[in-house]
Amino acid sequence: MKTILIAAAAVAMALPASALARPHPDYHGDRDRYERDHRGDRGKDYGKRHPHGMPPGQTKKRWSRGDHVPRAYVTERSYYISEPARYRLRQPPPGYQWVRVDNDVYLAQTQTGLIADVVLSLFN
Repeated sequence: MKTILIAAAAVAMALPASALARPHPDYHGDRDRYERDHRGDRGKDYGKRHPHGMPPGQTKKRWSRGDHVPRAYVTERSYYISEPARYRLRQPPPGYQWVRVDNDVYLAQTQTGLIADVVLSLFN
């Protein structure tokens, strides 16, 4: 009797494990799920520029002091912070401008894009 109970318990414990070991017949791996969830069709507004977002072709990136921001940030006034005191930022020196990229703010030279100061997550 004990042998039958032990065998039944062993079978009962092994069945759920074997069910987990076999993938579902419709499962084709994570790659298919990734492709389904990240299709190229992003809607008709994809690629339009947001006033404080990334220019087209740029990936999300954080720059640090001494790096250069892309030229679009220092040539287009839509990225400028017109009232730095409102955000407790110091007045930019001549030839520099505070520019907003997503939630971060960079003090960049207007001619070259050289970053002199960085404030991360100012707009969170």
